[in-house]
Amino acid sequence: MAPKIKIEDTLSSGEKISLTIEGGEIDEQKILQILSMLKSLKETQEGAIEQPEEGSLKQRLWGLIVENFGDGTWFSLRDLYNLAVREIPDLRITSVSTYVTRLVHEGKLLKRGTKPNTRYRIKALVVEKA
Repeated sequence: MAPKIKIEDTLSSGEKISLTIEGGEIDEQKILQILSMLKSLKETQEGAIEQPEEGSLKQRLWGLIVENFGDGTWFSLRDLYNLAVREIPDLRITSVSTYVTRLVHEGKLLKRGTKPNTRYRIKALVVEKA
């Protein structure tokens, strides 16, 4: 069976890159070139994204979550949307949903329930004393 190498990475924008190299002779130099290309792509993307002074939409939504639900209160997408639309007038609830889903995948939020009763909460760290 031919050797197979899989390289996966996630860009800061949330895009996922997955490369698979398969063949009889996988050259170390080729792998290093691919890793270098991924590093360059990430640096280019991060440098090209100009953040407005108040931060990205994701950062702004996270700030609202921490400010309003930081005490561990469960909230719905609609709750967050109603708060956020006051500060970000052109905001769509689908955008709120997208960023909340990303925060869940990053481990910052907990998710409970199913549609239409899904609730979210900031994931609290549990520190056990010995």
